[in-house]
Amino acid sequence: MTVLEHTARDRVQRVLYFASGIGAVVFGLLLLTGPSGILAARDQVQPWYWWLSVIVVVILPISFVGTAFRVPLRALHAIAITCVAGFLLVQLLWVPAMTGDWLADNGTPWIQGINALPSTLVGVAWTSSAVWFFPLSQLVLVPMIQLMASQTSTWAAVLDGCGALIFCSILTAMTLAVVGAARGEDKAARDARSLAAVEAARRTREREVTRINAIVHDDVMSVLLTASREGAPGAVSASADEALSSIASLTTPEHERPGGYSGPEVVAALRAVPADLGVAAHVDYSFGSCPSVPADAVAALSEALGEAVRNSARHAGDHAGLAVSITANYRGVDVLVTDRGPGFDPAGIDPLRLGIRVSIVDRMATVTGGRGTVDSRPGRGTTVAIGWDAP
Repeated sequence: MTVLEHTARDRVQRVLYFASGIGAVVFGLLLLTGPSGILAARDQVQPWYWWLSVIVVVILPISFVGTAFRVPLRALHAIAITCVAGFLLVQLLWVPAMTGDWLADNGTPWIQGINALPSTLVGVAWTSSAVWFFPLSQLVLVPMIQLMASQTSTWAAVLDGCGALIFCSILTAMTLAVVGAARGEDKAARDARSLAAVEAARRTREREVTRINAIVHDDVMSVLLTASREGAPGAVSASADEALSSIASLTTPEHERPGGYSGPEVVAALRAVPADLGVAAHVDYSFGSCPSVPADAVAALSEALGEAVRNSARHAGDHAGLAVSITANYRGVDVLVTDRGPGFDPAGIDPLRLGIRVSIVDRMATVTGGRGTVDSRPGRGTTVAIGWDAP
């Protein structure tokens, strides 16, 4: 049994391939008869070319109906590329393969009426700007072949070429947009899974700290109490010394420990601050390639963010639209806290009320690369911007 891909982009591409197969069936039936149809062209081109054109332009795309959900995507992409390249080859060979000077009944090459199919396939198989070569090719090939194969006017041929360019461009753009949207959905899902994993790790560490605290209380403290009694054996005293060393290592503040935080870890730590404080806030976040953020910078950011969130909840109220935006990328970390509360005049704040200045602005100033500002006006809400700049 073939294992198929399960991402949104993969599913969308398979659906588009299947739809292209259905389209090939419909186009084939519509173009089968008539003066410019597939059957009418059989006696006007070389037999080998007639079979080649039917197989490449119609039959091969129809195969997507049976393969779109059964074979690996790389095989489907190979079929699509073959269809697109084959279609262009068939277009170029149409005139050399003709048995007469002009098509009968002033007809036109039937393949001109099915170029919508390869223009769709090229947008599914490729996602770069190179896909636009196909619509542009139709602007040149359609009028050129039409003028050489039939007794049509130059103006009519040019109009047909412009129509082919517009129609093919629309289909290619629509296909690219659908595949691009699915790719964006996959990225969002990956980011969410990454942050969920970081958050789970953080909660696991918290549970571990709780367990260690229990051990310290139940086991280590009992050893210390025993060691403090008169006449305690020397072995117990040695155990007490060892316990003290363990406590010193376990109780070292997190920001004094070596190492740093990755971009996803910083985002996970900061986005959890409002929830940990029990404050309702709309949190947006994004992260890219971010250098390691020092632990003391993360601690300062968390503390400053917590103070900004608490101030908003305290002074702006629950209906002030508190929003937190977190970004971690190659430039560093940026956090923006906004609300639509009553606001205030920073110049009118009593100097003895040091909460905002000390807990936010001065707190960030203690960290290398840290920064923080508070902007507020009466009746215009409050904006707090804190961040850490990568060296």
